Amino acid sequence: MNRYVGAACRRCFYADRKVPNPHRGSEPFALRLSLSMPHTACRLSRTIIEYIKDVGLKQSLAVAVLLSALCGGGAVWKLTSETTPVLRTKEVPLLEIVHQQTDPFQQFPESFPLQVAVLWTNPGPDPENPLPLVHSLKEMGIPFFITRDLPQALRHHLVILYPSVDSHTFTQLQADQLTTFVRQGGFIFAQNVFWGGLRNLFGFRSFAPLRTRHHLAFSATKDPIMKYLNRPEERETQLGSDRFPEIIWSNGYVPDAGAEVLAHFDDGSAALLTNSVGKGKVYLLGLSLLDVVLRNQNNRDYEAQRHYVNAFEPGADVWLLVLRAWYEAYGQDWVRLATIPGGQRSALLLSHDVDWENSFAPGFDFARIEKANQASSTFFIQTKYVDDANSKAFFFAPELDILRQLKAGGSTVGSHSIIHSRGFNKFELGSGHETYPSYQPRGLGFDTASGATVFGEVRVSKELLDGEIPGQDTIFFRAGHLRVPVSLPEALERSGYQFDTSFTADDVLSNFPFALPRNLGFEEDSEIYEFPVTIEDEESPGFAKRVPQALQVILANAENGAVSVVLIHSNESLLKAAAEQDLLRQLPPDIVKTDMLTFAKFWRARDRLHWSLTTTSVPTEAVLQVNSEESVIGLTFEFQRPIASVTGGATLFPDNRHVVLPELAPGRNVSLHINYLH
Repeated sequence: MNRYVGAACRRCFYADRKVPNPHRGSEPFALRLSLSMPHTACRLSRTIIEYIKDVGLKQSLAVAVLLSALCGGGAVWKLTSETTPVLRTKEVPLLEIVHQQTDPFQQFPESFPLQVAVLWTNPGPDPENPLPLVHSLKEMGIPFFITRDLPQALRHHLVILYPSVDSHTFTQLQADQLTTFVRQGGFIFAQNVFWGGLRNLFGFRSFAPLRTRHHLAFSATKDPIMKYLNRPEERETQLGSDRFPEIIWSNGYVPDAGAEVLAHFDDGSAALLTNSVGKGKVYLLGLSLLDVVLRNQNNRDYEAQRHYVNAFEPGADVWLLVLRAWYEAYGQDWVRLATIPGGQRSALLLSHDVDWENSFAPGFDFARIEKANQASSTFFIQTKYVDDANSKAFFFAPELDILRQLKAGGSTVGSHSIIHSRGFNKFELGSGHETYPSYQPRGLGFDTASGATVFGEVRVSKELLDGEIPGQDTIFFRAGHLRVPVSLPEALERSGYQFDTSFTADDVLSNFPFALPRNLGFEEDSEIYEFPVTIEDEESPGFAKRVPQALQVILANAENGAVSVVLIHSNESLLKAAAEQDLLRQLPPDIVKTDMLTFAKFWRARDRLHWSLTTTSVPTEAVLQVNSEESVIGLTFEFQRPIASVTGGATLFPDNRHVVLPELAPGRNVSLHINYLH
């Protein structure tokens, strides 16, 4: 017993987060007792404690109930020295990294007039690559191409100058061409313009680069690019924590009299301004999308999040939404690839973490409730086959029988590592040849382990899940305690995974899925897509008591076409399953309720889709051409112009602006003829 009690594992959500534990030093008696118990019992004890508080039992009776419940799972306390159980495995090949097309001009070519032209403004070796802008535009479904050819860019109605403009970017003749383009009705979005030769066009007198601006506030204005910024969390954002004297670089502008300031930094300088010239308009941002989008998604920001989880935190999303609103405000007959399948407004992605032997059976209750509410979920399974200082092994019968039944009943399954270590973010990558049963990791205490590697936790758990569950192909991963090592994308990619959900949405300041860059860097995307966790169940006062707050976060995301990922540990189903049912019943009908894997496959196919829209000789007709690399159901296009009819088996929504495509087979070209109302 001392082996477990000595570990004193706090497996509550706050135990390993950036925010301090709000209970530390002030726990009620029963809570202090539960924290001295092994972590495999911690969740159940907390649930019982919440029940005790609700019914008002006296302290002595409370302790008796708590100890009785824990004794019911007495195996938790038993010391074992059993040999590694015999389990079935399936071989997991070690894959090579396949690098993507490194030339952005070939990867994102010009193909139809409605595309936004991204004019790459660095003539030589690029200090900043297009990845931040690519993430922003693809996540919003905005068509674009990248070029260094100014005349080619100016043939399009909308132009983005990226990544910056200095005295070496343009000649005076080219500056005049840009001014003429805007004067005649063109629209430009740019970031970090420094050259005095374009001051009149962009409407600024001077600028000051600093690393000491921590906050940004949008102005109360009716400018169309503010369309989606309607909540307080969107109107004011944090660029970095005040704990850091210096954070990201920002350029504060002093505007001309005719320019309008759309956002201010905390020192009063202009962060975003707009200037009208003739029939057109320009927008200038004093920040880099690398810092306010990609840096946040990689979790390399200066603690810019205001919450860790369970709140609406759109600090990166506001810039995606600004670009979307800019495109929709000024694009001529624009078309956009929607973020949600089937023409719906949002998606709720349900998941359960199974990381205790008594967490398997309650899964039946969750699955039953989800089926009754036309929903499904993904179970992330800890494949614990070794005893260590933190818990005993449990990945064998009868738990495996339960897992197989859940899969057969329609639930999907992902990996939740093997030893579920708080030290996972510090693990070495490993060789990639780790395999069962020779891989023998052991948790030694709070955040230490021996014999453990990132490859081992990822690869061996997949071997076991794929071997023990008929028809299983494990391609989704969630790290224990949501601890993320920089080598995780490589380990996942080389082990055959496709998806990860190890960050929280608040921590990465984004509620949209995104491609996870290799080494959590800024150079190249991996083959892995990230789906950050929005709502979890363990933050005090517990999920059962904050369903209304969770619903408000989900609705806020729905306004932006973002998704919400819900994580509920299946350690008990008395309170949590009832709370999940309450949430599901309150969801509006235009929010899809589904498991994570189903939506993740949709998002991957959407992200890799090739499409174009071209007009015909008839002004009210157009042809939408689509090619998908993978099978996909529910792809939806949103149109500015109202549509009268569409061919090719597509479905036109009653609003006449959303077209849902039929199921697409991989590699097949599909042409749909669009007939506009006028």
